[in-house]
Amino acid sequence: MITSSILQSKGLWVIYYRILWLILVVSVHIEAQPVRQWDKTFGRSQNDFLSVTLPTADGGYLLGGVSFETPYFDDHESGNFWLVKVGKDGNKQWDKLLNTQGQKNLKTLLATTDGGYLVGGDALPFINGDKNAFGAMWLIKIDASGNKLWDKAYEGIKLPPGPFGYMYGTYSIYGSMIATADGGYLLGGSCASGVGGDKTQPSKGSYDYWILKLDANGNKQWDKVFGGNKDDLLVSVLASADGGYVLGGNSNSDAVGDKTDPSRDGSSYFDYWVIKIDVNGIKQWDKTYGGKSYENLLAFITTPDGGYLLGGDSTSGVSGDKTQSNRGGFDYWVVKLDANGIKQWDKTLGGNYYDTFGGFTPTPDGGYLIGGSSVSDISGDVTAPRITYADSFDYWIVKLSSTGTKLWDKKYGGATYNHLATLMTTSDGGYLVGGTSSSGVYGDKSQPSQGGTDYWLLKLKDCQLPTNCIIITIKKIKTAR
Repeated sequence: MITSSILQSKGLWVIYYRILWLILVVSVHIEAQPVRQWDKTFGRSQNDFLSVTLPTADGGYLLGGVSFETPYFDDHESGNFWLVKVGKDGNKQWDKLLNTQGQKNLKTLLATTDGGYLVGGDALPFINGDKNAFGAMWLIKIDASGNKLWDKAYEGIKLPPGPFGYMYGTYSIYGSMIATADGGYLLGGSCASGVGGDKTQPSKGSYDYWILKLDANGNKQWDKVFGGNKDDLLVSVLASADGGYVLGGNSNSDAVGDKTDPSRDGSSYFDYWVIKIDVNGIKQWDKTYGGKSYENLLAFITTPDGGYLLGGDSTSGVSGDKTQSNRGGFDYWVVKLDANGIKQWDKTLGGNYYDTFGGFTPTPDGGYLIGGSSVSDISGDVTAPRITYADSFDYWIVKLSSTGTKLWDKKYGGATYNHLATLMTTSDGGYLVGGTSSSGVYGDKSQPSQGGTDYWLLKLKDCQLPTNCIIITIKKIKTAR
């Protein structure tokens, strides 16, 4: 024990007194939410809309979307596929345009075994520019530097030309594509055509799910049609653990044809519709999920337990398969399925206004990161304030546990329009968020607009991983004398 006499004799009393008066407290905590590492803006002179991102073998990313030469609201006929290759730091390495006349929508990027990529999406069916084949579902093979090697297109009955030689429309809509175990691909879309062209089966109603099995060079091996009596629009195809495939999309059909469950609202609103097929395209089961109002499936992924996660938009209240109330306007609606399509849980996420789903990705802890765009104020599930100073969208990200419990939410944005289109896990355990922005330097956006709307890429660090985001706080506490 240190006595007063010892302190005085050693001249330490003043030091002892000051230690009692001033104590430094160091606290360490780990942030729960991800933090921004960097952001990048890519744009041409007018409007550019990012839709897909793909990790590349060198640790970078390939970005895909559509670029318009003229203001989007003035001319819908000038869009072209625009690819931008960036390194792991987000710096641009190269870009390429794939040109053809007419408005387009890029929906798929796949890495190929030779180091190149397959690019897929919608285009008008006629031959023009880089498009050398008839058909609205357009597939382009490029090398590692973005140079075109070949292209293919797929369509049902050819459409008659209009009075000036132009096609009136198209029977087919591109959905998505995956690589198959035999080195080929499964391409999925929707088609309202009868037998003709690449389509060997008749229409079941109006638009049907249409899948095409392709070899490594894009040559068709077989095709199958699935549908009810109304519109069935395929959004995504997945490989299943048993070697078959799962098809996900939207349907307003009754229990007719290939659809065994009735429409959830009994009218023209769409429900999520999932079909399981074997490796040869033979249907094994189908399931319908929805409420009494509008549902629109936008993304579909496999889960670590062999099940599936569906994500999209909903305006329904508690009804049908929807167990939670509408938050206001459009909400995110996420549905977890087991391997047989049996619903395990569903989750509604939204605020007082519009919250539109963009994508999701599994997280290292077994949960999910859900992303989209929000114009809602703090309300409902939205706890993060709006970043835009206009009544426009921010990126809105929500973390769910493996059982669908919301853990936190966060917004990222600039001054004006910010629309999230894609969300993926990166090799370093973080996340890459991609979309479109018209914002200049403001909020989370560190680079100026290039003109109109631009691709906007945001790299996040996952603070759930140990030591990733340690925050040290030093506090000074006065004690009594």
